[in-house]
Amino acid sequence: MDEFRSLCEVPTLGDTSSKYQQIQANLAKLSLLLDTTPDLLTSEELQTYLTTILHPPRSLLPDEQYFQEEDDSKDEPTRDQAAWHPFHRASEKALMLLCSSLSHEPSPSAERLNVAIAAITYTNLADPWTNPTSYHLSATIQSSNQELTSTKTLIAILTTTIKPLFKSSLTPAGRPPQRESTNKGAALQTPTWPRELPQAITLLSYITTHLSTDALEGAWPLLIPPLLSIHDSTNPEHKISASNLLSVLLPKLPDGLLVRTGLAPVLRDALMPDLLLLPPLTPTRCSIPLLQATYKVLRTLARISTKDNRPRAEQLDAIFRNGIVRGFTFAGENARIAEELMRQISALVVDMGVYAVRHLGDLVQIFGTVLGDPFVALAQGLLVATLDAVEAVMGVCWVRVCGYVPEMLKAITSCYGTVCGDEGKGEVEVVDRLKKIASILRAVMATEKREVEMAELEENIAQADGRLVGLFDSG
Repeated sequence: MDEFRSLCEVPTLGDTSSKYQQIQANLAKLSLLLDTTPDLLTSEELQTYLTTILHPPRSLLPDEQYFQEEDDSKDEPTRDQAAWHPFHRASEKALMLLCSSLSHEPSPSAERLNVAIAAITYTNLADPWTNPTSYHLSATIQSSNQELTSTKTLIAILTTTIKPLFKSSLTPAGRPPQRESTNKGAALQTPTWPRELPQAITLLSYITTHLSTDALEGAWPLLIPPLLSIHDSTNPEHKISASNLLSVLLPKLPDGLLVRTGLAPVLRDALMPDLLLLPPLTPTRCSIPLLQATYKVLRTLARISTKDNRPRAEQLDAIFRNGIVRGFTFAGENARIAEELMRQISALVVDMGVYAVRHLGDLVQIFGTVLGDPFVALAQGLLVATLDAVEAVMGVCWVRVCGYVPEMLKAITSCYGTVCGDEGKGEVEVVDRLKKIASILRAVMATEKREVEMAELEENIAQADGRLVGLFDSG
């Protein structure tokens, strides 16, 4: 028994690498001991030891990433995965022993929560402490011990582990306060959870995905405040994670809950500023995934927070004005940002439906600026995304497109001339799409019985530049 207890002691001396090498050695000896003394597998002391060493060590966590430094020479910050190898080997062995222990005897009630947290910690392969082996071992533990991931256990994790780490600006019932807090310094405090519970986002992701709508009726006040606290971080990865989790959570909330609690405007106010986290103040590699996550969650919020078309359209209008229009104003010269904004235009106009016509003037101006750029052919991703957006807008707003046909013709003829050049040859797919847009404009004019006007516009363009004749050749 003394040997067993000594093997279950966590080393305190030495650097992180040497500690986990010692843990590996102890786990190997422990495995041999358990083979000869299987009764020890049911020991609560064993499960306590295993869950302790399965907690990601603070010393190996990657440095916090912030917004201050623009470095687009690399898409992602580098991480020293080699430093995690000793921990990976130890965690694999610990999870195997935990799996064996649970197969002999379910975890004691006092230890069940820690065992559940240990298993869920390894459910995201994007986490630096998780590798494919530990991921699959975690899945095995969950499938064989379903009580570890029951609704009761997941809510207990929220109550006893997650909630104490996050200070909320909401009331205990999860509602916005009646008056603004006077404690402005609280917002500037460095959060403790990234070091104390680095797997917090993984736990919240798992819980958000697995709780049912019925369970969320009572559990949502335990989820929204931590997600808002994570979103308030100056770490862009945390903001992205929080927004993505809100996109998963919001559609699962009971009908009418956002209206009853007054949470919808609180969420919008928290998320809307992220639309302007753009270069050069925000690195492009951070800005693009943040824009994707923010537009997605704001569109989701607009869709589920009201069933009336007009209030929904007003929310989408605000997203368009604050995100798309201002985004092109501040960062439109960044081709990668402009490409992402074009993709968001395509999604927004579909959500808006006929209400998108009020933005036609801004949209046509944006399209004209991008398609009229003499270097647009060098940014194929931006060009294709712009043509997608043009087609989406014309498909939704065709009833009002007639008023902007001259401007649209100017944009596509400029692009056609740039793509085809003096030789009159260009990328076949792009040329075909420009011809398609010209055909759509011709069809739109025909619905208004303005075919003669359209024919004159085409003739004037062809006479001004003979290279553009092919644009109107439908054959």
